[in-house]
Amino acid sequence: MKEREIIDNYRDLPFGRYEEIVRLCETEMTDVDRKVAIVAILSGLTEDEVLHLPLETFARYAGATAFLEQPCPENLIPGISRNYPLAGQILMPVTDIRKITTAQYVDFQAFAADKEHRAPEMLSCFLVPRGKSYNEGYDVAEVHKAIRDELSVAEVLALLAFFFRQWAQSIQATLTYSIRQARTIRDPKTRTKAMEQVRKVLDSLNVGGGSPTSTE
Repeated sequence: MKEREIIDNYRDLPFGRYEEIVRLCETEMTDVDRKVAIVAILSGLTEDEVLHLPLETFARYAGATAFLEQPCPENLIPGISRNYPLAGQILMPVTDIRKITTAQYVDFQAFAADKEHRAPEMLSCFLVPRGKSYNEGYDVAEVHKAIRDELSVAEVLALLAFFFRQWAQSIQATLTYSIRQARTIRDPKTRTKAMEQVRKVLDSLNVGGGSPTSTE
């Protein structure tokens, strides 16, 4: 059998394959069986084909999986593109979170409750086919599949970080306005309590926008 190349970095790893690996790591199995399964995912071979590899080749493939033990390096995370040609569609990222619809907000909140397992679904709330309105005139399930099949882990992390940062900054702006409004409350006790509540939420936001999903 002709030797195949194996994915050895997050920039070349489709997010859907990464999800398969995450599910493997949540499953009870021996370390050897898990390594065989991961090598199969990264190489595109079947597990049976991996088991029939020369031991020297398997050892080299297994060594190439070491990148999964560390988070995605920042130098591999790209900037945000103007558009994403995926599955025959041009997906346009929402660059101003203040312009999202209520449906996008509700769906994003629902998916974010399980953000470790629903990253493509979260992104689909902010990646809309050009010329379309959110979830109208297209199949959102196809967008989910395209994100899993065609976007790399590095690209998904970049998009999630961007959207979460936008989200936090939007909330911060709203809360800052709320503080100004709270200062106009005449009753001192009510004013102090209102300002403390708003500041507590404001301080809890990570506006720096780190990676919202772990790659460990």
